[in-house]
Amino acid sequence: MASKITHGFTEPRIFTKPLRELTRETSRGFEAIRFAEKVLNVRLFPWQKWLFIHLLELNPDGTLRFRKALVIVARQNGKTLIAAVLAAFFLYVDSVRWPEYIKPRDFVIVGAAQKLDIAMKPWTQVRQWGGPDDPRIGIAHDRVPILQAVTRMPRTANGETELVTTEGAVYRPRTFEGARGYSSARLILDELREQHDYVGWSAIEKSATAMFDSLLLAFSNAGTAKSEVLRDVRTIAHESVDKRNAQWFIAEWSADEDADLDDPRAFAQANPSAGYLPAMTIDGLMQTAAEAKNKNIERIEVLCQWVSAQIEPYIDVSEWKAGFVSPFEVSIPRGSRTVWGVDVSFDRRWTWISAAVFLDDGRPFVQLRERHKSMFKAVDRLAELAAESGSSEVALQSRGSASMELVQPLREKGLTVHEIDGGHIGLATGRFRDRVRSGELAHTEQPLIDLGIEGGIVKRIAENEAWDRYRSVVDVAGVVSETVALYGLEVLTPGDEVYSAYQDYDVMTF
Repeated sequence: MASKITHGFTEPRIFTKPLRELTRETSRGFEAIRFAEKVLNVRLFPWQKWLFIHLLELNPDGTLRFRKALVIVARQNGKTLIAAVLAAFFLYVDSVRWPEYIKPRDFVIVGAAQKLDIAMKPWTQVRQWGGPDDPRIGIAHDRVPILQAVTRMPRTANGETELVTTEGAVYRPRTFEGARGYSSARLILDELREQHDYVGWSAIEKSATAMFDSLLLAFSNAGTAKSEVLRDVRTIAHESVDKRNAQWFIAEWSADEDADLDDPRAFAQANPSAGYLPAMTIDGLMQTAAEAKNKNIERIEVLCQWVSAQIEPYIDVSEWKAGFVSPFEVSIPRGSRTVWGVDVSFDRRWTWISAAVFLDDGRPFVQLRERHKSMFKAVDRLAELAAESGSSEVALQSRGSASMELVQPLREKGLTVHEIDGGHIGLATGRFRDRVRSGELAHTEQPLIDLGIEGGIVKRIAENEAWDRYRSVVDVAGVVSETVALYGLEVLTPGDEVYSAYQDYDVMTF
């Protein structure tokens, strides 16, 4: 049955309230809309006009009210076009607005994303509008002659891709890392959810707030537990939607947190372009979601729901917590065999080392021991642990993950490497859950591992299921390291008799 809701909602579910009525005198958005429609010949949807008007609200002195802004909307709703329109407006209009405070030659726009090809998409569209005809690429049908007349030939070589006006204003596409070196009048970020820590974010944020009438504008889909920066920014913005001195502007087109995938209103809340784009309808979005195998991905990408509240973990969290033991209660018989487990995060940021051993009551015990930023430093560390403890067996996934690179270096260190291939990794994952369900697996409380349990999901391999590093909403590599350690301990051949790695070293908590 077709839904009675045919179009996405114009007004976002959550947004920062304006201080006064928004008119041509109180918002620069009306000017941006006119520029888009009359100069660029772009037809804006109702929600896009709403965004321009509210985002570009003005102070009484004519400067922008908001210096930082966050726009959250589901995928395929036209974020790239919006970013391009705004970038063009900033480049050709705003760059010459305040010459007494910021000269055009000092007006820098940086468009940044995790990957350069994503940052290039809005830049390429602006080039299509304003870039001079280039015999190498032909004459684009959407060239705008009045913008061509004030634009120099683009630079696209030696990592210095940029579009420059005759007045000297410049638009540069960069990666997040590359954006850190510029003081920007305008910083347009795509997919803020890909900023997983504050190492680079602090520099990026400061670069767009040091100039007169500057603006940092971030676009994103919903985040996951990995999206540390987006989570914090979103929280700050939510808390200040009614404040006069709001630090962040937010416009969030998202479904209610408890909305289901069969609720047409939820799809209209998160997809404001639905019904305006020929290929996007409410009914079509619902049908695709109904057929999707991973419902959590649909919630993130189509409903813009924060997935940490929706994840259905592979291992029941209450069952996992039931296996907690105090470090002081861990008793391991002398001479017990220990197997190390090692795994590498999907983004290769961390290499995790865990250990598995039998307790004196016969239960298997697993624990994260260490994690390292360098894969090969972890190899050296495993060799040290083996030499110190006499436990030289290491288990790891030998196909389909970055940990396969460690097989040969570990063997060169004289360690016994148990290779758990693609099929057996599913068996290992299932065994890990079985032990948790039955209450047979003992482990201490460790926040890094506990978080992996709460957000870890699996993928199907043949007739089994295995941890999915890519789609899990947290880093599950630590859990994988415990999983392979347990499998090595219980299933694989021990080899030479060894002493327990815990005989001379205390239980460690992460």
